[in-house]
Amino acid sequence: MSSILTIERLSHKYSSTWAIRDINMEIHQNGVVGLSGSNGAGKSTTMNIICGVLNQTEGRVLINGKDVREEAEAAKRDIGFLPQNPPLYTDLTIDEYLVYCAELRMIPRDRIKKAVGR
Repeated sequence: MSSILTIERLSHKYSSTWAIRDINMEIHQNGVVGLSGSNGAGKSTTMNIICGVLNQTEGRVLINGKDVREEAEAAKRDIGFLPQNPPLYTDLTIDEYLVYCAELRMIPRDRIKKAVGR
């Protein structure tokens, strides 16, 4: 079974302090996955690296076999991320916002309606 997300020896250092160190993880199924921990545990840093917003100091992240650092555009097509403070446009419904995001990611129009419905 191939992994939809593989994290290998992921580490990130801010200045002289390690935010995360040597994280390894695999997720084999589609679905919703939560990352929990106390404040300062490195959740945001880890998610920002997984989503390609931040480059890691060490290690690698693969989304459906695509390296987030080397194939960023292709990898980002296969992942969604809702931050703690979502950047929502208050004049859009949830469905309208999802369609808008899908269009930004250049998802074919014929797939958007079905995906939003799911």
